Amino acid sequence: MPDEHTGDLDRTISWVHTTELRDPSRYLHGGELVCTVGISLQTAHDCATFVESLTRAGAAGLCFGVGDVHDTVPLALITSATRHGLPILIAPPNVPFSSVSRYVADFQFGGEIAVARATNSLMPELLSSQRRRESVRQLLDRAGEVFGCYFLLDPDGAPEGTGAAVMVNGLGTLAWVGSGDPPETAVLELIARFVQASQGERDIESALARERVGQLLSLIERRMLLPDALNQLLDWPGLAATELTCSAWPAGAGAVLSIAFPDALVGDAPEVCLVLEAGARTQTAAELSLPSGHAAGAPLAELGAAITQARIALGLAQQHGGSIGPDQLSTFDSLLEGLPLNRLAPFKSQLIDPLESLDNDRGTQHVRTLRAFLATNGSLIDTARELFLHTNTVRHRLGRIHEITGRNPMSFEDQAAFAIGLRASDRARRMPGRPD
Repeated sequence: MPDEHTGDLDRTISWVHTTELRDPSRYLHGGELVCTVGISLQTAHDCATFVESLTRAGAAGLCFGVGDVHDTVPLALITSATRHGLPILIAPPNVPFSSVSRYVADFQFGGEIAVARATNSLMPELLSSQRRRESVRQLLDRAGEVFGCYFLLDPDGAPEGTGAAVMVNGLGTLAWVGSGDPPETAVLELIARFVQASQGERDIESALARERVGQLLSLIERRMLLPDALNQLLDWPGLAATELTCSAWPAGAGAVLSIAFPDALVGDAPEVCLVLEAGARTQTAAELSLPSGHAAGAPLAELGAAITQARIALGLAQQHGGSIGPDQLSTFDSLLEGLPLNRLAPFKSQLIDPLESLDNDRGTQHVRTLRAFLATNGSLIDTARELFLHTNTVRHRLGRIHEITGRNPMSFEDQAAFAIGLRASDRARRMPGRPD
């Protein structure tokens, strides 16, 4: 890593910014570690102007790369930085600025990334355990297999010698036992929620009730049952509310959601778990570490459409992670996600399949070029930069796509058709039993 040359290192770094401008202050927001090799720092005045601009913008420090333009840090730069109390780190030729950026990013976001990765691998096992109505011990063993460790639930508190631990309301302490680094606290809290739900899932009647609710809601979505019929079939006071909020969650999460939303109506449908709440939706979604889709509030009479909307939002959430609300459904992605795949199939078969077949047979990259072209909003220059090609090469490939498909990638209308075809191809690839 770089060596310190001057200044106080007890500063918080918000991000890393690389520049060769003599005054980059308009691009800084404060707290950045500014990296430069000093192309614009040729005189003492240049150095003074540069340091003053960094100080004025609230930069955390300066990382100076030697070996490209300057063999050593200019003395005028050191003098000016010392005067302003700006720390300087020296990056030798074998330490690229990308390594500095990666180090800062890993330090700031490494924990969040670790939690996300652990959650993605753990969640299917926890949901599967809930669907099978396994015991707490079986659930903890599943989690232990994922992390290569042992989880202990002790009603008297974690014994000495155990690692990280969290409290489980009314059940004791969930402790991690193993070698190496323990899971993040957020991961332990997720397991604790499922433990609590599993421990409370002794009442078979509650599980059957959720399944019955799920069946009724599925019938309403398919228009095989009128929403008003719920007033005669279910005893839930929320049905009298002027507005209901529907959310969709992964199948198997019913017991956990019943604890998280005690006043809601929870239904276990075959492929999804549905939650109805009276009034505005709660903000517990982010705390559960589960993907979820949320529909806009609607009266009981429009419940079928709300369920469909929540399912579409869940589909997007399972692709991108997190929680998707109604404000995020007015997009091209959500429109295509809500259409049956057979409606999109002609776009795939006529526009994308011929290109993929040619790419597979001859090793060409027509589909990749098309994706990049659409992602850059039809810019030849940006596509060439993205693919490390000459613009004439990109233009030639787009011309070949026009010849093969009969649709012109340079036309706005045909660009929309190609985008639909790519989305249909991606959706077909995600279907169970299809290869990636």
